[in-house]
Amino acid sequence: MFKIALICGGPSLERGISLNSARSVLDHLASEFIEIIPIYVDYQNFFYLISTAQLYSNTPADFDFKLKKSAQAMNREEFKKILRNIDLVFPVIHGIFGEDGELQKILEEIDVPFVGTGSQACAEMFCKYHASQILHQNRFPAFMKLEVCPETNDLAPIKSFFEQHQLKRAIVKPTMGGSSIGVTSVQTPEDAFEKIKMLCQQGIAKRALIEPFCEGTEFTVVVLQNQQSKPVALIPTEIEMSYQNHQIFDYRKKYLPTNQTTYHTPARFDETIIQGIRQKAEAIFTLFHMRDFARLDGWLLNDGTIYFTDLNPISGMEQNSFLFRQASLLGLTHRDVFRLIITSACLRWKLAPPTFVDESMLEKKKVHVLFGGKNAERQVSLMSGTNVWLKLLRSSKYHPIPFFYGKNDLIWQLPYAYTLDHTVEEILHRCLAREASNKKLPNYFNSICEQLGIPYNFQETPSSMCLQDFYQLSASNQAFVFIAMHGGEGENGILQKELEKNQLYYNGSCAKTSSICMDKFLTGQVIEQLKHPNIFSLPKECVEAANLFGQSTKYFLEKWNKICISLRSNRLIIKPRQDGCSAGIVLLESGADLEKYFAFIQNNVSLIPKGSFSQQKDVIEMPSSTCVEYLLEPYIETDRIILDQGELIHEIKEGWVELTVGVLEHNQIYRSLNPSITLAEGAVLSLEEKFQGGTGVNLTPPPEKILASEDVSQIKFLIEKTADALQIQNYARLDIFYHRETKKMVVIEANTLPGLTPSTVFYQQGLAEKKPLNPLSLLEIIISSKLELNKENIIFND
Repeated sequence: MFKIALICGGPSLERGISLNSARSVLDHLASEFIEIIPIYVDYQNFFYLISTAQLYSNTPADFDFKLKKSAQAMNREEFKKILRNIDLVFPVIHGIFGEDGELQKILEEIDVPFVGTGSQACAEMFCKYHASQILHQNRFPAFMKLEVCPETNDLAPIKSFFEQHQLKRAIVKPTMGGSSIGVTSVQTPEDAFEKIKMLCQQGIAKRALIEPFCEGTEFTVVVLQNQQSKPVALIPTEIEMSYQNHQIFDYRKKYLPTNQTTYHTPARFDETIIQGIRQKAEAIFTLFHMRDFARLDGWLLNDGTIYFTDLNPISGMEQNSFLFRQASLLGLTHRDVFRLIITSACLRWKLAPPTFVDESMLEKKKVHVLFGGKNAERQVSLMSGTNVWLKLLRSSKYHPIPFFYGKNDLIWQLPYAYTLDHTVEEILHRCLAREASNKKLPNYFNSICEQLGIPYNFQETPSSMCLQDFYQLSASNQAFVFIAMHGGEGENGILQKELEKNQLYYNGSCAKTSSICMDKFLTGQVIEQLKHPNIFSLPKECVEAANLFGQSTKYFLEKWNKICISLRSNRLIIKPRQDGCSAGIVLLESGADLEKYFAFIQNNVSLIPKGSFSQQKDVIEMPSSTCVEYLLEPYIETDRIILDQGELIHEIKEGWVELTVGVLEHNQIYRSLNPSITLAEGAVLSLEEKFQGGTGVNLTPPPEKILASEDVSQIKFLIEKTADALQIQNYARLDIFYHRETKKMVVIEANTLPGLTPSTVFYQQGLAEKKPLNPLSLLEIIISSKLELNKENIIFND
């Protein structure tokens, strides 16, 4: 057994991204021959031995407050003792302590083999000011930068820098840090100084840089080290986005799939430019004595100059990161990439590399994983579908094949690389472009493979078919259809009805139940008809969008007052009647808000900019133009639950707590999983907080100080009653409010195809069971419980 210590977390704001990376390592490396031992570093740099289950948390805040109970604390000596029994350490801490060389220095002091660049090189790369000086001294084009300490309170150097370089726009960023956290665009010296002071006040940075804003195209390129210790740059990715109105490639654009950013791999540059980027990246890798792998970010300026601006010794490793996207074009899987990185490190440390088993696909039942679509949750569907497909690749029972639901009900069977695209629009564009062109891939693809010592075997052949052909293909393959689509065409029952007509097995509820649960008004009616003393639905007012278009301000004020009287509340939540759980949900507080909301609807906007409404912290993805009816219901103010530096603070308001609860069904027997308390930064949960790893907080199971064990038992009982009333099948997730004093439960909605993104709360709840269900096991149970309907209750065998 080859033991790998996976060190994640850390004190920086990138600690959530570190969990994403750690999850990927665990998913793709753990096997009967490789044991992964996770070690977590908290925000104070204390070490903890944690369970692999905690790596599936949405963010470290999910478990920081209970580390003393749920993990094994270690002092430095205990930490060193554990590492001496490890074959190899894999640091995946991004930002401070992970990429600045501090952790690497500790590992070097105890002479423990580890993956990646050494401490001194990390320190040189991490300080952007120092790194730019080294680049400049070695004749690499480098921006002139001004380093500022806000405590000096001196504006004169900043004014001088703006005048010297005739700047009309500049970038302010922390001297040390990554992932675009704290990076802002400014126009004046005064604005720059205010942003620098803000970075200091928020604890993001003690010193900051000012540099000219680039006029050109952003790119990023990953470099791997081959078995001869030579750097090999992969295929550069071009980052396409609008930089108007001070937009930049920020944290949200980098890690959440939206149409605000498009990635092109390979970059749409001339081959001479691409080769120039690759050659410079390899030279910089050598110059800084980097090891194993790294990611280098830069700009191609309008005059053709290639600048490198950020050097990252530990590239992000989330499921569709640049590392895997660029490698997949060479025919490399996620596991292949890790194999190259681990082998490189082992050779350097004179270790025998671990055994990597070739997991054959023979005698496995085919699973057609279907994702994509046209509605507001299509990007979440992409994250879910990709994650389900990747996890099932490690299954001993099932062989997953990815299928993309595109425009005009066209289905595409995708090659490996296509599933890692950033958005559904990128996948569709690539499929259509490939179909229209038979151009050969660039010759340098083969050259990269030769340098890495791997065969070039990429098959870039997406194939399209109509829906009926997809059904026939699934039937002929005797395949299970795994629907990884959310909202709209994925959950409204139409797809389910067609699958039933074609006698195909699929996950989730039947067509009838799906259509009822998609319609939040009908869901509420079923809940009320249950007439259970502790289960309720909120009163609702239904409005048709067309009837409100073009109405006067006076009309909206009167309409608002009338609805408020009817619903007995002066603060209302508005949401589409028939769409997924994240589209178009807004807190309204006045008739003016109601008018503003329907102005957005009438203008057919794809998203509402952040700050458009009170307590709206993020942009809101909007439903498709086919959504015609909207529901208004009373806003329930929940207790304020805060996590502050590992401490859980509970401020009681009205006694309500918002939770989300997974439920499994087999042979009409229901099993509620452990509920999760969901914490929203704004008035309602954002799409990021629900689905994006590293964002949002879920407390699973609920802490005893907020909900006692009898409350949890009561919630589970009520969830099972509700699922039965709705005739849920297979699995689902119910979103609820629960009152701590009255023990009453308000059902917000039922999701018949809940999100299955890498850090979804559904996985966390499975792992919190008495007999933990890891994500792969949970997916296998979802499939097998549908295929084995007449067998005994396989999901309740604790």
